[in-house]
Amino acid sequence: MVKIPFCEFCVKTRVLCQKCQSLIDSGRYQWLDVEVSDALLKVEKKINLTDVEYVKSYEVDDMVIILMRNTKRIPRSAFIQLEKELTSLLRRSVKVVEYGGINEVIAQLVSPAKLLTISTSWLPDGTTETVVKIPSREVRRLPIKPERLQAIISRISGTNVKVELVRERGS
Repeated sequence: MVKIPFCEFCVKTRVLCQKCQSLIDSGRYQWLDVEVSDALLKVEKKINLTDVEYVKSYEVDDMVIILMRNTKRIPRSAFIQLEKELTSLLRRSVKVVEYGGINEVIAQLVSPAKLLTISTSWLPDGTTETVVKIPSREVRRLPIKPERLQAIISRISGTNVKVELVRERGS
């Protein structure tokens, strides 16, 4: 069974117990996470999600980005079906991302566009900034606009992120 942070009963009835309500009140999760958990429980009847763990969801424009662990075990065809089923249930475009290191998450969010580099800059005030460089010719292949991509990566990583479109030499 897919691992979700909420009680199955709370998700299905939309009436949260004290434990589940405290997850929302603390700001760790939002109502979107309850909706996505419910959709995952429904999809699980068609697709085997054993050992798959739900992490968190983010909404960007009309797209929901769902972070999960252990999705690499799902066969490619089932993974595509998972995204289609969730898109249908949530009535918004869905992108499921394997939650690993932040660089892995960035690469999946940028896909199918190519990624040049991901680097970290240390700023004089002691903070860091992650710089994601994408070839400018790849911008049309990005699933999310560069400025929205920057905002979503910042929210997921909890760090300052800058997405740069780079013109490559000879093009």
